Amino acid sequence: MSSSDNAKTMALVRRLLQQHGHGPLAATVKSRYSRTMRERQLSNGCVHCDALQGNFPVHDEALGRVAASGMDGLDTLLVAACPVLEWQAVVHDNSGGVMAI
Repeated sequence: MSSSDNAKTMALVRRLLQQHGHGPLAATVKSRYSRTMRERQLSNGCVHCDALQGNFPVHDEALGRVAASGMDGLDTLLVAACPVLEWQAVVHDNSGGVMAI
């Protein structure tokens, strides 16, 4: 996923969180400098220390929960209507691959 695609995804996440009453959680999605990407980008951060939470640690956490408990291991924060084109941009990357969500 490119930096531009990531920015669109995180902006969508922030907007949906705000629309559904999760303002404090939406506030954790903001511009931070990524040493890996060597640029500022919208990213999720720790609710306690505000440190950038990278894609790999978040992905590993989700996979670990699914491996241990199946889909029930994941918490459902909200179910929201999302415009099709915005959702497809999240699921499909530029190369035609599919991102696991």
